[in-house]
Amino acid sequence: YNGKLGYGVSPAGHPYDYSQLGPFLQEVANTCNGGVVFGNAGWRDSIQVSGNIPGLQKAVSTLQPVPYNYTDMINFGWRSGTTLLLRVPGDTTNNWTNTTMRSLFLNMLIHAADSLQPAYLFIGNETSRYWEMDSVDYLNWVGFYHEAYDSIKVHAPNTKVGTVFNYEHLSGQGELANLTTPYWQAFDAHDTSKIDVLGLTVYPFFHDTLANDIPNNYLDPIFSRIGNKPLVITETGWPADSFIGTWESSPIQQEDYVDKLFTMIDGHNVEVVDWLFLNYMKDTTNTDADKIFRSVALRDSLGNDRPALAKWLTYCNTTGIANNFDNEEEKIKVYPNPTSQLLNIDTDYPVMIQLYNSIGQSVLTKKLLSKSNRIDLGYLSYGIYYLKGFNGNKNVINQKIIFAP
Repeated sequence: YNGKLGYGVSPAGHPYDYSQLGPFLQEVANTCNGGVVFGNAGWRDSIQVSGNIPGLQKAVSTLQPVPYNYTDMINFGWRSGTTLLLRVPGDTTNNWTNTTMRSLFLNMLIHAADSLQPAYLFIGNETSRYWEMDSVDYLNWVGFYHEAYDSIKVHAPNTKVGTVFNYEHLSGQGELANLTTPYWQAFDAHDTSKIDVLGLTVYPFFHDTLANDIPNNYLDPIFSRIGNKPLVITETGWPADSFIGTWESSPIQQEDYVDKLFTMIDGHNVEVVDWLFLNYMKDTTNTDADKIFRSVALRDSLGNDRPALAKWLTYCNTTGIANNFDNEEEKIKVYPNPTSQLLNIDTDYPVMIQLYNSIGQSVLTKKLLSKSNRIDLGYLSYGIYYLKGFNGNKNVINQKIIFAP
């Protein structure tokens, strides 16, 4: 896979505890030569502050590339379920005919584009659902989107702008969740010349019971409509906790889905694939939806890596990551990578190596005195590790190691 991997904002303890946001951002920055952080929230923090840039999106874009070198992707949503978030002070009209809201929303987007210059900016999340609610007012929304696109591109010409659809709702491929009516009209209403990149949430467990039952051409209906236009999967995943739903939920199914996902997008222009959550969502509401989507996380409720995480990281695009610091006199070889057990290090001179896990904890320190060395990683959990090597004060190895079955 040649694109980037990422996650929605999901530090350990979220959504109530964000004290681990820094380690989360650092872990994403260390992923695959700089992963993607997706800040997806409403277009305002409250009705009273309508028109101000919301805190989550602002934080995601201002904390990179310093101190955390990840790729920022933000979305400004305007509906939650069947509830619209379009009332503003002075005008309680809750649809897209609200001119006061449109002015506040547009000015906020211009300010965000100008001051944040995000890599990706989306407006609206899973917007085809509004077509189902009100197809007439949906066209008012599309008119606003087109206007906003033009304004954003003036202030942030390098930002890729788009909107986000839910694929199962759009295509009517969600039999296990009663999503059987396609809503391609919602997509067709847009002028695709004003969509730099199409956002898509993809949850095939609404369609198939087993991950391996998903057709390899599952996404072809959207690929046929967008041609080679870039696609971003803003959310995806498969539940690992087997306590709800008519699909099969288990760590094995979650791991199988990772391979199926990259099979489905193989050969297509998919720039980013974001898994919904890295860490488990510590919600207390216990609604059916929360049970399902917190179960999608790549770590369990105790913080342990699920097998799918190591599998997910094997799809890293490591282009541009230096494997070593070879020159004509100094040759160091580290192989195989990825590895499932043993790591070989061949060196012509003594090297002190240190191996770190994805959150910066040292898991191995060893001095290599032989020309050929074999390091057994079998005691570690599968995942991404970082190998550093020193000859005196000189850093001679700086390599990402993928440890996976």
